[in-house]
Amino acid sequence: MNASLFARILRRDLDWYHRIRITPEHPLAWRRFWVGVTHLGGARMTIATCLLTMALPQSRFAGVHAAVALLVAFLFTLFVKRTVGRPRPRAIERGHTIIEAPDRFSFPSGHSAASMAVAAMLALTYPSLGIWLVPVAVLVGYSRVALGVHYPLDVVAGQAIALLTAGLLRLW
Repeated sequence: MNASLFARILRRDLDWYHRIRITPEHPLAWRRFWVGVTHLGGARMTIATCLLTMALPQSRFAGVHAAVALLVAFLFTLFVKRTVGRPRPRAIERGHTIIEAPDRFSFPSGHSAASMAVAAMLALTYPSLGIWLVPVAVLVGYSRVALGVHYPLDVVAGQAIALLTAGLLRLW
């Protein structure tokens, strides 16, 4: 990829970040809504979803696969995050975010990868659930940008890692 194309992509990413991001001046209910959505992609919710699914006898298989997808997506995301080292958006440095960033690296989004990995694996087993779970995972990704802790490309990369992970695990 040539440098000018890469620079244009990053400029567009920054432009979309500024369009989507909410600020502390936005209504409290709106900020709380996005904080609630973002927690759906956190470790507690994604692990709890896998454990709950594993606890039900009729969905144990799907729960185990969702947990494996979650683990693989998490580990790969962590590896890429530490390798690339893209810093978080500048709003964090200025204290203009709604939530605290979990670490200092931005690319790719771990919340986006986690929520999409679980949603995709469960959707592959139960397509009727996918109608609900995948859009929720997309909203989790959007919330990461809205809350100012990720750029849009971070979210897309995290979700792509999750979808690739779920697809490959399903084939295996």
